Amino acid sequence: MIAFAGGGMRRELSGLWQECFGDPAAYPEFFLGLFFAPQDCLVDREGGELAAAVYLLPAQVLENGRPVQAHYIFAAATAPRFRSRGIMSRLLERAAETGAARGDRYSAVLPSDEELYRFYAASGYADFFSVRAADVQASRLRAAARGGWAPYAGSADALNRLRAELLAESDGSLLWSGEMFRKSVAMSGAYGDRLVAVQTGAGPAYALCHMENGACMLLETAARKAAFPFLADAILREAPAERYRFRLPADGGPFPGEGELLRFGMIKALGGGDRGAIRPGRPYLGLGMD
Repeated sequence: MIAFAGGGMRRELSGLWQECFGDPAAYPEFFLGLFFAPQDCLVDREGGELAAAVYLLPAQVLENGRPVQAHYIFAAATAPRFRSRGIMSRLLERAAETGAARGDRYSAVLPSDEELYRFYAASGYADFFSVRAADVQASRLRAAARGGWAPYAGSADALNRLRAELLAESDGSLLWSGEMFRKSVAMSGAYGDRLVAVQTGAGPAYALCHMENGACMLLETAARKAAFPFLADAILREAPAERYRFRLPADGGPFPGEGELLRFGMIKALGGGDRGAIRPGRPYLGLGMD
């Protein structure tokens, strides 16, 4: 039976997350402490057991230059013993109905592998978002870097406004509220990622850095052109590596025209939503807690 999650289900939801994703309890419990709201979580019970769950995180999509209500599908999980019964397909169908009923015009999702892209396609999602992955050696970043920045001491809201400003011409891109931006960055931090943020004469700038095997993945970078040299200096100091891989909007950000274009998420129109109303381009999902 599909229903909204109850307020007393956090232990069950944490257990399902751990069973499906192999994470220690600290990760789902951190997520649930930040994000859990019964109206944003649908569950399925089979024989009294929690079989599956999906979270509909509030978001916005730029439609013809204006933000419209949407949701982001996150941590969709079915317990192994309940798989291959169509449960998640039914849960996603209900999620679409729930989103449309509350005014969401789109549902976005970032599948983690090719098999899941096919699964979501069967549920009505289409390839939509992309990122530009640019590899940059530390020596090149040093050549671009400039000192004279100060540690950022402003609000997460201001960083989120910068993000929205830089994506304003990238129709179809996924936007967050200030609160959701803050929570998304905090969730990334729980996984060991680091937010490097600076204040410069050209305004604030930030990069979300993930270190692995001596390399640094810049999960998201937001900086006006004049501010990027200062951010580059901060990245080199606070996330030192020999190799950097920037994950950038296809049509914006530093190192324009460089890197490979990668598929990075899908979308489904709901209710009054219409992908045809989104100007042709290469929309950006970005900060997806992947």
